[in-house]
Amino acid sequence: MGFLDSLKKPVSIKSSLPKFSRSASSLSSRSHPISSRPFQELPPELFATTKPIFKILQAQANKVYFQSSNTEAVWNIKDSSGHFFEATSISLVGSHIIIADSSARAVNVSIIDSSSNINQCEISSVGEFLQFNKGQLSVTCNDFPLLEKFKRLCMISIFEFISTYKALTGTIISSYGLRMSDMHVILNSPFNFKDWCEVYIDGQGWVKVWCHIDKVSKNNNPKTNSDHDAKGKYQIRFYRDDKSTSSKNCVFFIPDNEYVQDIFFYNANSAEPSKSMNEFFEGLQMIKLVGNVRFCSDTDLTDIMDNGSVYSSANNGSGDSSSAALNNESPNTTPKSRTFFSPKGHKRNSSHVSSLTSRSAKKPITNFTTRTNGLLIRPLPHHGVHHLEAMIRFIIPLMDCARLYGRPVQFKTDRTDMNSLMFGLPKLPSVDYFAQEEIAHLMTQDFNPLKEEDTDDTMALTMSRFTGYLQERTTKVPKRNMELNFRTFGDVMGIYNSTRERSKLSSMADEDNSMKELSLSDKSNVSSDTTNVMNQLQVNAHKYPNSMCERPIVASTSPLA
Repeated sequence: MGFLDSLKKPVSIKSSLPKFSRSASSLSSRSHPISSRPFQELPPELFATTKPIFKILQAQANKVYFQSSNTEAVWNIKDSSGHFFEATSISLVGSHIIIADSSARAVNVSIIDSSSNINQCEISSVGEFLQFNKGQLSVTCNDFPLLEKFKRLCMISIFEFISTYKALTGTIISSYGLRMSDMHVILNSPFNFKDWCEVYIDGQGWVKVWCHIDKVSKNNNPKTNSDHDAKGKYQIRFYRDDKSTSSKNCVFFIPDNEYVQDIFFYNANSAEPSKSMNEFFEGLQMIKLVGNVRFCSDTDLTDIMDNGSVYSSANNGSGDSSSAALNNESPNTTPKSRTFFSPKGHKRNSSHVSSLTSRSAKKPITNFTTRTNGLLIRPLPHHGVHHLEAMIRFIIPLMDCARLYGRPVQFKTDRTDMNSLMFGLPKLPSVDYFAQEEIAHLMTQDFNPLKEEDTDDTMALTMSRFTGYLQERTTKVPKRNMELNFRTFGDVMGIYNSTRERSKLSSMADEDNSMKELSLSDKSNVSSDTTNVMNQLQVNAHKYPNSMCERPIVASTSPLA
């Protein structure tokens, strides 16, 4: 009954949006208000539920996917400055390409987002070279089959990395969501969503925009809502500001009939794994959308910057502007309010920061260009709300609009369902998504990793093709986890799972807390445990579907008010 009682209490958090001046911003977490305030304590249940996935991420970062030396083949390298040299060795460890030359010079390039490479994940063939991250690194080899093998193993690394983050996203939503008294409102809400956020624009940095997620149609026809509309009626739109929702004010948008492969929680510095789970969650501040984004053709991104919508790292550390940003208060403006109506018709006030609208009728935008490298979104933190909670409130409407993972009906939780966030997640101690026998097939000509018409983006292409293959294998070999060979956590981390070695591991753990955290003594089944939590979350959401109508709605920074 305590859960029901909590739903009757109004949430009253008054705040106004921070204003940021025009300045160059960096990827560093220091440039975001979240890191400037004390890290709020997370529930122990979240650590317990996500610990197995954290182990899989740590193992993935230490996997040696590929290793070759100049005695096996001749590798010629061109770096970002155009310098050519012959490599003595080349390796793919986790999501990092590590190259050494005869002068002991080392090159380390991440094939996913890192501090020096944001939203640039790309693998393409340019002449005889295999080019990474739009020219950051180019590699060629006199053994073409070996070069092709290297490329495919890079794609497998990307697939495993993203798939694990998808599973992490589902786990956070379910375990943290059980603590949120209005989670059933988020899951069952028939309303649209809007709030401020920052998006990363190539060449511009982090830009603050006003986001609308229209997940219901004007006529609210259930039959229409269940399917994608041919005109893209349900849309994710990003505006320069919150003053107008006209097409002229729109910067870019994603209709539900556009190609969207995946949406998940993300850390652009995640190529560098954290030893501490607290540190890991503190850095988990972004949402990654893999798919196509439509940019309005008349959009001038410099105009957005001139209007002062770029987050300022300088302001964050100085004077009153900094303290105001931490409290989501503007030193120069006062909160504006507008009148909206609750589902039962009662008048209510909406905060200037975020709100839900019941319906949205927008004219279609026909003049646009499509970019295929997705989007990085950073929800702005709300005062008194943990950033993970703010991200949950933001990402679910995104999934609803894109019709991913079973939404907007309910999350799919079966790890054998390719449309589930948990699809293919390894069962510890195994840490591989593909068996060694399956990887051998992926290296042959029988498998074409480039067969995809919807996109030419490496990340989206990788997820589409390898997800399809894994679904095929799961269907044909239902007992593949027992019949095929997978690497274990001990294999990857160099800790052997024998009786004699367990005592050695125990003594090592006493000396090193980080190793203790990764100990194999925790044999929790990440797949079944997380599925159970996600199912319980949805049971709770369906158990109280009508209580949202009884919940008082007052002015709040919460997107649900």
